[in-house]
This record gives sequence, C-alpha cells and structure tokens, in this order.
Amino acid sequence: MGMIRSTIDRAKSAFTYEALTPRGRRKRVSSIVTREDKHVRGNKHRALQANASDLVRNMSVCAWAVRKHLDYVSCFTFNMKTANVELNTEIERLMAIDARPSRCDIAGKFGREKMFRIAEARRVVDGDTALVMLNDGRLQGISADLIRDPDKVLPGEDWINGVLVTGFGRRLAFGVHQRHGYSGRKYDRRINATNVIHYGFFSDRFAADQVRGISPLVAALDPLRDLKESIQLAQARAKVAQIFAMAITRDAPETIGDPDDEDPTNYAVDFDDPQLLDLAPGDDAKFLDSRTPSTEFQAFSVLVIQLALTALDIPFSMFDGSRSTFYGGRAEWLQYLSSCQDKRADQIEMRRVYTVWKLRQWIRDGRLVLPIGTTISDLDFEWIAANKTPWFDQSKEARGHVAAIKAGLDTPQRIAAEKGGVYEENIDAIAKASEYAKSKGVAVDFAPIIEPKNQG
Repeated sequence: MGMIRSTIDRAKSAFTYEALTPRGRRKRVSSIVTREDKHVRGNKHRALQANASDLVRNMSVCAWAVRKHLDYVSCFTFNMKTANVELNTEIERLMAIDARPSRCDIAGKFGREKMFRIAEARRVVDGDTALVMLNDGRLQGISADLIRDPDKVLPGEDWINGVLVTGFGRRLAFGVHQRHGYSGRKYDRRINATNVIHYGFFSDRFAADQVRGISPLVAALDPLRDLKESIQLAQARAKVAQIFAMAITRDAPETIGDPDDEDPTNYAVDFDDPQLLDLAPGDDAKFLDSRTPSTEFQAFSVLVIQLALTALDIPFSMFDGSRSTFYGGRAEWLQYLSSCQDKRADQIEMRRVYTVWKLRQWIRDGRLVLPIGTTISDLDFEWIAANKTPWFDQSKEARGHVAAIKAGLDTPQRIAAEKGGVYEENIDAIAKASEYAKSKGVAVDFAPIIEPKNQG
C-alpha cells in the first residue's frame, strides 16, 4: 500500500516545476521572499565591503578586473549640442574649469573625472556610494560604511540601512557619519536626498524592495578568496619542495659500531656549487620532484578566474589573450562593449544630475547668462563614452567612420568625443595649422580619404 501511495505522490508532483520539488536532490529553498536589503542589513553590508576591499587590496586579479571595468565604464566626454555655438563654448569652458580638484572636491584632491571614476570603483567594491552636492559647487564623497541610521530616529520614520524612505521606496534623507581616528566613526548629520547622488548597483528589484546597492562582484568573492588561499598553499608547498631537494637512502647496517666513530655515510651537500657524490655501498641518492603546482590545479585556477570575471561581464581573453584567436577576442570585446551599455547608463544619469546642478549654480552665481527666452531645459547636452581602443587597422576604422557619417548613421561630434576629443576644437586646430603652414610657404594637404578601387 505504501509503495502504491509513493507512486501516486510522484505522479502528482511530475506535473509541476521540478525546482519546487527537490526530493532530497538539493537543499530546499525558503518560500519566504524578503526585500533585498534584509540579506545585507547592518554589519552584513559592511562585511561584504571589507571582504571585497581586502581582495582588491591583496589579489592582483581582482584589482585588475575592477580597473578594467573602470576603464570601459567611467570614461566620458562632455559635449554641448545647442544651435548657439558661443553658448556651447562658454558652458564647455565652465565645465572644464569646475573639473579641477580645487573646484570639484571638497578635499581639493580629485578632479571631476577622477571623482566619478572613484564613485564607480566604490559601487563595484562596496555596492554603493554617495556624492553630496554642496552649496559652493563642490562634491563630497561618502563611503558606503558611513551611510548609517542616525543616532535618534523620529517616530514614524522608516530607515533602511542609513536611508530614510517612503513606503514606495523613494529616498528622503541619508544618515551620514564621519571618520573618527583610524577605524572609529561618529554621527555627523542628515542630508536631504535632493542634495545627494546615490550611486550604486541595484538588482532587478523595484525601489521598495532594494534601497542600498549590492555589487555583482559579491558572487565572485568566495571563489576568489578560496583561490587566493589555494595559491598561497601551493606556493608554500613549492618552497618546501625546493628546501628538501634530495633524499639519501641506505640499507640498515648489520652491526652497530662505536657511536664515537665518524660516520663515513654522513653526507653534507652544498647546493651552491656543483657536487660529485661518492656514495658508500648500498646508499642511493634521489632528487625530489614535487610537481607543484600540478597541471590540474593550474587548470582549475584558470576556471575560477574565468568564473570570477563573468561577475563583471569581462571576457577572459582580455585577461589572457593567448586563450583566444584574434577574431574570437574581437568578437568577445564587442560583446563586452554591449554589456557596458547598461552600466554606462548609470554613469550618464549621474553626470546628467551633476550637469543640471552645475548649470543652476552658474546661473545663480552670475557665471552663466542664458540668452533671453532660454531655460535650462532648452540646453541640450550629452555625455559620450570614450572608446579609446582602436581597431586593428586604423585606416579601415577611419573609412568606416566616414561611411557612417555619409549615411547619417553617426556624427563627427560623437566620433570625436568617443576618442576623447572635441570636434569643433579639432577643426579649429586644423584651420590654425593650415593658416600657419600657408604663412610659412609650406603646402599641407588635409585630403579626404579615398576609397581604394577594387582590383578586377
């Protein structure tokens, strides 16, 4: 009867999702769905931050992956797009002036682009960070561990890991602490959310389900730490193998001699100079070969690194070019650029908020005077990601850009910005160079690119 009932139960569970019926094949997952912040509340969030920071500090692979991510995600060029050329030039001039460390960082240490790169680094390592927009036009960077609940919480307030939120997840204020000594901290102040750029990695959850950021690098922390410890053990084992380089074996003597007699088989070997061993009868010398680290361990280490890099979508061919063909590596690079679009969108939004804030300040302080009838909403601008990695053939890349411009698929301004330049400045510089060459009687020809004719 029991067997019949078991068969009936299996038949009933066959027409459902297998993930709901583990039947001893794996650990049963809880059916309770919580907000994402529950998994990293309080000290747990800071423990993840400390874990990632330690790996970046002491493991070169992890540090390289973060730097490579920053190279592709945090580099942008500012470009004004209004029809008023003089206005564009003036705003770009003000943006360049306020990018200096003394006018950007409250500590006077970093320029604007470095501040935004650090913000990207902090959200990769810590999960999120905050940039406070001060009244004097400068920024103050706040590390994730300094965003905490205030010492006194008013009745009816809903604080989630240092952020005051509404029932819909909208951020109202941040509780900010400051460093005290080397490792201490003390409560500083509340900051209105309208004055803060909260920059972080947020999973595919709605605002009410996640307030604090969680880095995708979290999924790679355990494998990387295990690999780090395994490499240290393999290095220790290799050192031991080098120390104990040779073993001498001998047969047991038939009689035990006088212990005061000199042992003729007491070999002392100096590995600094070449040695000739004159062994006694029955003795044997063998050199030890530990085969450390083994080829299996090396292959496993490569696999762990590959899996860890996927946390940031970085292809392994960027880490080790010998693992891929040229065209295969090129295809992976293009796919990686595609995966950067979503991350770059976060940078663009952060920079958009910063730009609007700066425009308002310049107008308030009289540094910028808009034409009559023009408002901030009429000012069209963009932040263009700088793709500075060239193609394998620069001439083909240039011809491709020219063809894209002729077909209306791209613009000279965007292409110049992607390379880290400004199109108008390039034209002005070329005109100046042509005029100077002409004044010296030197013929300089900036001829257009001629498409090669097909050889038929």
